[in-house]
Amino acid sequence: MKHILTTLLLSLPIALSAQRPGSPSGTWQVGIGLGELPMDGSFKPSFTFGYHFNEHLYAGAIYQLRDAIERGGSSFNADAAALSGTVHTHEEVAERFLLQVRYTPVLHGPYLSAGLVYNGQDTETMRFDDRTRTVAGEPVSGTIDIIQSRPAGWGLALGIGYQYDFRNGLSAGIEWTPAWGQLPDPHYQFGGTAILSAEDRNELERRMDKGFRSSVTNLYKVFHLGLAYRF
Repeated sequence: MKHILTTLLLSLPIALSAQRPGSPSGTWQVGIGLGELPMDGSFKPSFTFGYHFNEHLYAGAIYQLRDAIERGGSSFNADAAALSGTVHTHEEVAERFLLQVRYTPVLHGPYLSAGLVYNGQDTETMRFDDRTRTVAGEPVSGTIDIIQSRPAGWGLALGIGYQYDFRNGLSAGIEWTPAWGQLPDPHYQFGGTAILSAEDRNELERRMDKGFRSSVTNLYKVFHLGLAYRF
């Protein structure tokens, strides 16, 4: 199923370049998609269901399954810790859910999406190799493990998307709907052979909090790239 979904979704640019044959007359819509771009081992299946009241108003839901991503030595959160020697990072991305209303002000144009979004707890485990580093102005020797988690939560979301409809009922679309201004506080656990003082832990949390808050990807949100059928 993973390979089928990825092949279908990567064919979107070809489908979107075709001449628009017209809009379908159907009202119900079901679909499949991805909640993450299929890169770096990421794969997050999405399922959609909704109802078109007319060509301007739609109500529906998006549900995305959990996913696991192996990022190797490359990670935005690990970089935010400002510790050299990243060995491995692993991210557990929880399920996502969006109950939404879409409004398309101009026929065949982009739409506005508003609703209630839920994200489960996301957790990233970062491992740093055995060496001496400076943390909080003092040398620290040994390996360092950091587990950063974003707690599960709900949020009021507002976003934008685009759906391209074909006469045969098929459609292709992309959407980004985040809960603006509703950034949760991450939680941390520390491990490894290095002995970290309270000051060391506070300094690492301060660094990582700063990086966490600078990225819109850490908002509660739904990203969706998918195919659907109207009937």
